[in-house]
Amino acid sequence: MSDIYFGTSTSLNRVSFLRSDSKFVSSLISGTGTTRLTFYVQGDKNDVAPVLVDTEGKSKLLVVELASLPAHLIAVLEQWAERNDQSSVDVREEITAVFLGLDETGAERPHLFSSNPLDSQLRVFGNSAKGITRHRYNGYEGVAYLAVDITRSQQLKDYLFAGSASDGAKAYPGHSMMSILGFEYNEAALFGYGKTYLDWLMRNQRCPGCGSVVIPQDAGTRLYCTSGPDQSCPVKRTSVNNVCFPRSDPVVIIGVVSADGSKTLLGHNRRHAADPVTGVRMFSTIAGFMEPGETIEEASIREIWEETGCKASAVKIINSQPWPFPASLMIGCVAEVEFNGVNEVINIEHDKEMEEVKWIDTALIKDITESEDLTGKDGTEAEKIRLPFRQSIAYSLISKIAHGE
Repeated sequence: MSDIYFGTSTSLNRVSFLRSDSKFVSSLISGTGTTRLTFYVQGDKNDVAPVLVDTEGKSKLLVVELASLPAHLIAVLEQWAERNDQSSVDVREEITAVFLGLDETGAERPHLFSSNPLDSQLRVFGNSAKGITRHRYNGYEGVAYLAVDITRSQQLKDYLFAGSASDGAKAYPGHSMMSILGFEYNEAALFGYGKTYLDWLMRNQRCPGCGSVVIPQDAGTRLYCTSGPDQSCPVKRTSVNNVCFPRSDPVVIIGVVSADGSKTLLGHNRRHAADPVTGVRMFSTIAGFMEPGETIEEASIREIWEETGCKASAVKIINSQPWPFPASLMIGCVAEVEFNGVNEVINIEHDKEMEEVKWIDTALIKDITESEDLTGKDGTEAEKIRLPFRQSIAYSLISKIAHGE
């Protein structure tokens, strides 16, 4: 794999073709293989937050082996698997669950990502003294991972938040962004994967075509409209519809540099508050959602002009990053601006998203990337600036420009 950012270091084989196999899904709960659970709860801001646990001075994603739960809680998962098999309208009565995939580390015949072990970055509770037992099904094997929304399950919340599943360590909803951004790479990928699915399931309770109840199928990865034959539903009339499956919203994020590489364009978004103590503001790349009918290159040029007034030309696609807040795919690009007295002129009055945009000497940006706290002078005596956090694709683009990569 190439560059790794927050949320990109996947370690699971999703085996998506097995999601519709109810026998396989049921075996994840009632079989002899090791199944691990991550947990989420809905918050006040119409989002889904992970359940975290403090261990060794860090906030970690709570990961629990299913077999370590008491029988009455395992029964909750068994009921979910049974209702998933039956496509029951009650499938998410107490919990909403999603099968995420198999960790094939140590498998006899691994298919994907086996050289990137997930275990090394997780704190797993309830490990069996006998070690793991891989699920084996039709030539595929591994440790199974599920994401579970426990918002409606008081018994699961009582058990987890009492520390009963985590050796007495405090478990709690992780609504703090700073706690989440401290995850290890594989841990962040596991979190983002589960959160994106559960956010989507939470936000979609009824069919947008006819208003009927929708139910999760295929282990929580597809929605089915329950309208009857006497109802005309535009969603059910199509074989594939983008309201039946989770969406990923494409976002272009662009590092902008002068054609000779000497200047880098960075902006401070009005939504990002300055540090309350130091007053230092974060300056970052340009970003925005793609619109229908646009290429990535066209969207990049449009966003640069709308937010900064500058006119870019050459655009190169560099990398990408899933961003689960709530469901974006960040497409990283670098664009050049040919200075000619017009193209480089800054104008932030078009959509007024930016509070300030400035061209900064690339050499100074390089110095900031090499500082411990990512802050430094922008070439003026008046202000220091801060760059985005190191695990972000925005920082990666800025760093690549600064180091001439």
